[in-house]
Amino acid sequence: MTIWRLEWRSALARRRLFLWNMAVPVLLLAPVALSAAAAPHRTAVFGVFFVFFATFGSAIPTVRDAHAGWLDTIFQSGYSRVRWLVETVLAGATLDFVQLFPVVLVLVAASGRAGARAIPSLIFALLLALGFANLLGHLLAAAVRSLAEAALACAATSLLLLHFAGFFRTPTTPWAERAAEWAPYRPLREGLAALQGASPSGPPDSLPAVLAASLGAVVLIVFVRRWTVKFEWPWVD
Repeated sequence: MTIWRLEWRSALARRRLFLWNMAVPVLLLAPVALSAAAAPHRTAVFGVFFVFFATFGSAIPTVRDAHAGWLDTIFQSGYSRVRWLVETVLAGATLDFVQLFPVVLVLVAASGRAGARAIPSLIFALLLALGFANLLGHLLAAAVRSLAEAALACAATSLLLLHFAGFFRTPTTPWAERAAEWAPYRPLREGLAALQGASPSGPPDSLPAVLAASLGAVVLIVFVRRWTVKFEWPWVD
């Protein structure tokens, strides 16, 4: 777990940045949580922020490290690309969860009893979403050549997946309902809705959605494994 330890040590060594990443979500989302906005609107804001936080935080550093030659050094040392990917995704997801935990507490406190009952389902859904978002960020980083392209790809792809999950509007057509059922971010939407009392608390309502998100992450990892065996990563000469 060399990369795992390196990611954590690097994050904790930059204490100012680490604390800033904990404070900014609270400063931005606490007013929304305490506002009189409708529950679906608050859910959409929370979902967009959490997904962007993880996806951008995964893709941008990867592109930066690739251009700096750091990834080239790691891979030339014989470290497996798949092992690097798995460890980096796991480390990124857990770091994101730790940094977002204060704002989760604020959201729970603002939701009252409904929020307290929804804590288990929200934590499960948030961890699942952060893991998928970190994996997505690395895959997007492998397909772009610059930080600007990475930012655009992260925003467009994340918003599309959030739309499929039903964050912005309730699915009304059969194909949209099926897409929402299998969307990887649907458990996050259900967890956030339960936090605000808009849906029953407890595990995510759709077991297929949870399985689809997990299976999708596994399939993407396998795809990357096959890809890296046959080809070099685009940003590694």
